[in-house]
Parts: sequence; structure tokens; C-alpha cells
Amino acid sequence: MRIFFDRLFIVALIFCCGLMASVPTAGQTASPSVPLGIVSDWTQHHILFPDASDAAEQAEIQREPRWLQNWYLRHPEAWWPQSHPVNQKARTKRDWSVALGLAYFEPLFDSTYTFGITAQTGNGTLTSTNLGGGELLVTAGTLNVTGGSDIGSYTLHPGGPGVTVSPAGAFDYDDLFFPAANPTLDGYGLLFTGGGTEVNIWGNSASNYSFYSFAGGVYTVEITSAGFFTPGVSSGPDPGGGQMFPAKYVFNVKSAPSCANDFVVIGIPTSGSSTQANILGLNNLYSNSSGTGFCPTTGPTVKFAYASGTGQVPASLVISQSGKQIAYVENLSGSSYFHCLTLGSTGTNGTGATAPVVPGAGGGNNAVDNRVLLSPDGGVTNQGSTNAPFILYTGADFRDVAYVTSYSTAGVGSGYLYKISNVFNGSVPTIVWSAPITAIPSTPVYDQVSNKVFFTDSSGRIDYVVDSGAAPSVVYGPVVASGTTSENPVVIDSTHQMVYASFNSNGTHAIVVQTPTSMASSVSVAVGTKTTTYTGPYLPDFNNSFYTGGTTPPPMMFVAGTGTGTLPTLYGVGFTGGVMNSTVSNSAALATGTADSSPVSEFYNSTLAKDFLFVGVTNNCVATKLGGTGGCIMSLDITSGFPTINANTTALAATGGTSGIIPDNNSNLSQASSVYYTTKTGATLVKATQSALQ
Repeated sequence: MRIFFDRLFIVALIFCCGLMASVPTAGQTASPSVPLGIVSDWTQHHILFPDASDAAEQAEIQREPRWLQNWYLRHPEAWWPQSHPVNQKARTKRDWSVALGLAYFEPLFDSTYTFGITAQTGNGTLTSTNLGGGELLVTAGTLNVTGGSDIGSYTLHPGGPGVTVSPAGAFDYDDLFFPAANPTLDGYGLLFTGGGTEVNIWGNSASNYSFYSFAGGVYTVEITSAGFFTPGVSSGPDPGGGQMFPAKYVFNVKSAPSCANDFVVIGIPTSGSSTQANILGLNNLYSNSSGTGFCPTTGPTVKFAYASGTGQVPASLVISQSGKQIAYVENLSGSSYFHCLTLGSTGTNGTGATAPVVPGAGGGNNAVDNRVLLSPDGGVTNQGSTNAPFILYTGADFRDVAYVTSYSTAGVGSGYLYKISNVFNGSVPTIVWSAPITAIPSTPVYDQVSNKVFFTDSSGRIDYVVDSGAAPSVVYGPVVASGTTSENPVVIDSTHQMVYASFNSNGTHAIVVQTPTSMASSVSVAVGTKTTTYTGPYLPDFNNSFYTGGTTPPPMMFVAGTGTGTLPTLYGVGFTGGVMNSTVSNSAALATGTADSSPVSEFYNSTLAKDFLFVGVTNNCVATKLGGTGGCIMSLDITSGFPTINANTTALAATGGTSGIIPDNNSNLSQASSVYYTTKTGATLVKATQSALQ
């Protein structure tokens, strides 16, 4: 018989009787003597469990193990010792930051720029990666000269972002690019090579470009004129949504914080090697540079640093319920691997982002890195993945399963959804089935109540499969965003069986769509002008009234929309009878100029009865009070409704903006009330303390 205690009774029992929380897991009663680990990762922002007024509904959602984790994350007063913070003046400070090596986080966009050469004839394409602050590093491209001199095809020669000398020594170049209506290069520009010829294109504005070639020791000025390089933007996919989250593990919610066992882990979007980790984990989290924190160190300690394969780990990862394993997707050129990594407990497990070890090799570590090629299409030349796995925790034996997608950009785009077994049980992961998709899919999200795996696609649809055991067929939803160029993972309200999806374009606007899990209907709300520069708006979040069924203030959805298309703007959207309104209630700019945003992350401080929203922007932060006008992370008070956002908003500088943000909890233990995120420029993992979370 399942025993489900009323959560108010539990909280009362804890505080009246001085007991630690003993909220039962699904299907069993938690014993105070057995450690109960809690995972905080990207999935907590994508599968939600608001309180249900109906006991049967509440019992149904409690079948999902993540319900218990979400309950603890929303009720730190029930488990975190000394969670009675002193109500002091708001301030934000950075406890520590750790460099992650040679990595670039979060592409602003994955659009393809096409250009024409008007003085001669020709064309080309460019793809790029965000460096933050509005700069893009061109990572691939072609130049096809079809008339005039130097006829032929040339490929982008990689380099940058620092100034680099071309192979023949003819040019200085950096492959940097600045997005605009007519994108601009800098004074060093792009380098293309082919057939013994080097071609350098550079310019100091959108209307002043030069085109030089060098072959056989001879320079040729092909063009020096205004406006010959006139780019136009075409759609390109960003299946990862352009955002990722760190993941944190709390070893035992029924005891004091553990300096040794609590850890945060991040995947790094750069190739694993002997000098570069693509997986990094830190413990001694509750520390600071002066050594006066709860943990006695002067900063975090490297718990593990692994080069897990030679590919990148650019998307979010997931931690097992035991905290002993992590799952993620390794992205290689032309293929993708799903990994289940058992963390090492012996020998050397790496000492830093630039001093990693191979799991199970070197230093005597006993880590085990099991992986499986995402096949049948994982080996196709243009097949890869920047998508995160969704793990279905299936019980105390940890015989969990994973859902993951991969994609190809060939033609109109395509992909596959995989179900993988033998996750977190020590065996080699095994593909149970794969389902072909006729468009580029987003990261999948599974809802246990409907037994459906949902994802968006590059055709502007919300799709799903029903996991009935056998290989399923994809059920394609109607097109709700015909102009979309992004595939962001959905948010599922499992209690009320609603799905939310965000798209950066429906042809006119950026939108958020609400639809029931039955897909019987939908409603959308415009949250800014369409954007061909960014892939946001990213996932929405909701105020505390939404989660508790409160009415003061009324339930509200928050999302960082696009504003004018390049101006991140916070929007508030209300509900009528549980249905999302089709017009916004409030809006306020998060930046004063061109920038991208992070996803928003809500956190309710139950002790202070304060509701907070965290969000980052890449540049031109509207909050100039702390650290100038670059990128930042902001803390917004949404307790009474839509927040006031201005130059005095509580903020902390974050170079190039932030990734997704993981809030910690409320506590007056030193460094125990925190947020975790990565900076996009400089690639650092940061822990910042919010005093009283204000």
C-alpha cells in the first residue's frame, strides 16, 4: 500500500517535533536511517508537479520519482538544517568561479549566413558559435567563386578568436563575425583556402569589404569596394535550444550538508583530450576564497575531471538517484554516443579542467564509462547531437531508462528518438527502439501520467510518441509556428496535463504555446518580435501561486522573450481557468541593447515568503548598479506579481551572460544559499550566494 502524507502535516511535524523530513518516496516510506539523495538538474525545469486539489490526481503524479525530488527542492525548510535565514539587506556576491578550459558555451544561434559576391560572381555560407558580447566565431563555411578571377571552391580555414597567421603567412585573420541586419567582419576577417590559394575577406563595416587572394607568392586585390559582401540570413537548427544547465547532487536531505559528498557537475562543449576535460565535478561547494564558509576550504575541490571520449559534451547531463553515475550525450563530428559514467572512487580521477584522466585508465581510478552509439543514424556523416538525455527513474533498483534524440541537418532535416535501457544499473546501455522523425527534434521530455515522450521539431510542431514497449511511430502535432528556426524542449505540467513550448518565430512573433497532452487544442501568446538571430525565447517558469494553487498574486507564467527581436524582455502571462491567456499581462526590458537571455529559473523562499526569478543576459544588462553594462545575472522579486526592473535591480556581472541557472535553497549556513551557472565568455562554472535570496 502506498502511503502519501499530506505535505503540510509533514512540515508541521518537522518544526513542531524537531524531526528531520521523512516524506515517503513513491511506493515506500523513507526511513530516517537511509540517506536520501536529491538531484537538481535541467529536468526539474521541464517536468513540473504543481499541487493538485484532487487526492487521486496527487496520488497519480506521486508515482513519478521526480515528484519527490521536486517536492524537496520546493520545500528546503523541510530538510535543510538551519534554513531560517536572517532577513538582511539584499546583496549578491560570487563565492567562487572555476575555469573550464578552452570551451565556448551556448551558441547564440546556429543560423546559416549566405552571401553574394557582386563585383565578381559567387556565393557562400557561414556557420558560427557565440563567444558572448555579440561576437561570433565562424566555425565552418564555404566560398564558391563562379566568375572573375580565382574561380573555384574554398573552405573556411579554422582559427581564432585570437588573431592567427594564415598557413602561407600571407594574412592575419581571426574568423570573427558580428550579427546585424548586414553582419560585419572586423579588420582581420575570414580566411578560406583551397587549391594552393588563400582568400581573405575583411571589412570594417557592413558596406566596406575587401577580398584578397594569395597564391604562389603573389597577392591579388580582387575587390575593394562598398557593399560587395551582402549577407542574408537563412534558417538553421539549434536543437539544443542554445542553453544548458549544470547539475547538483545533495547526498542526503536528512542530514547536514556534506562537503565531501554534495557535488555539482558540468559537461564541457569542447573535445576531450589529455589536456582538456569534457566532464568536470566539484565538491566542497559551501566554501569561499577566505576559507570562512561552511566547508573549510578556500574554494571548491575537483571531485572528478574526465576526458570521456574525444567529443564534446555540449548539452545538460543527468545524475542518478544514488549520485554515483551521470548520463549525457557525447557529440562527435558525424556521430553521437549516449554515455552512462560510473564515477571513480579510487586512484586519481583528474585534478582540473585542463588535467583530466580517462575514466578507468590512468591514475588507478575505477570509473566505468559505458557508452552506446546512437544508431541506426549515429554513424551517418552529418549526424550528431547537442541534445540532453531525459532519464525515467523507475524505482529503488535504479534500472532506469533514457530517452534521447539525435539529428541530421541534411536536406530539410531529420532525426531519431531512442529509448535506451540498462541505464544506471552498471550494465552497458542498450537501445530498445528508435523512431525516425521527419524533422530536426529537440531534447525529449517524458510525462509518466500520459506515458508520452514530447519534443518540438524544426517544422514548428509539438510531437510525441507513446511508449507502449514496442517501437512507436511519431504522432506529429499541427504546425503551431510555421516560421520557427529553433527546437527548444517543452515544459510539461504533469499535474494538469499541459505542455508548453517556445518558438523563436511563427513568421511574425516569438511565441509560447500551451496545449493539453491530448493535443486536442492549443493557445499561443506572442512574446516579442520573431528573431532570426537568437533561438529564444527559452523555457518559461511560473510563480509560486502556480505551483500551490494560490490566488494572491494569481498564477503567472514568466518567459524571457525577444522584445524587438534582439532585446531580451521579460513577459508575464496570466491564466483563465487554467488556460494560458493569449496576450501578455506585463513586460519589461532586461537589457538596453542587443543581447540574448538565459532561461528563467524561479525559486520560492518559504522562510521569507519571497518568490524570486533568476535570469541572465549576454550584454547590455539593464541593471547597472553592480558591475557595468555587460552580461549579468539578475534576481527579480515576483512575490507580489510582475517585478520592477531597472538600473537598481539586484544583479551580478556575468561575462557574456549565463547558462541555465540552478537555484540551491534558503539557509543561513555560510554559502548554502546559492545559484550555479556557467559564464558564456571565459567558460567558468560559478557559484554565487544570494544573501537571504534577495
